[in-house]
Amino acid sequence: MNLQQHDLSSLPVLLQQNLQGTLHGTEICFEPLQAGSRSDAEICWLYRPEEAHGSGAALIRYQPGGQAPLHLHTSFELIYMLEGEMITSQGKVKKNDLILLPPGSQHSSKSETGCLALIVWNQPVQLID
Repeated sequence: MNLQQHDLSSLPVLLQQNLQGTLHGTEICFEPLQAGSRSDAEICWLYRPEEAHGSGAALIRYQPGGQAPLHLHTSFELIYMLEGEMITSQGKVKKNDLILLPPGSQHSSKSETGCLALIVWNQPVQLID
């Protein structure tokens, strides 16, 4: 499956609060993910670390062959795989898998087929040389 052409209508609608305090649907837009030497990856920020004292949440989409280098989790990271699969240092993560990585854990990851994941972390990761 080519996730670049994936129909995002199968995902829940992203609802955000407007200035009047009511919820409204927001378009899910991806931008290239350049951070941390990742390759063939895009991100849709739900909230950024600079907005939330270091914590962040995003939808991350890896194209087939996309990868992330070895990195250290300085706090908890929660990943929910929405589509496709990813291979990490700990094993394979498939659609509908939910994983919790504790502080001090480290891994690299890649996706041979492409994938789409919701990722929430308490603090940014640190790259490992």
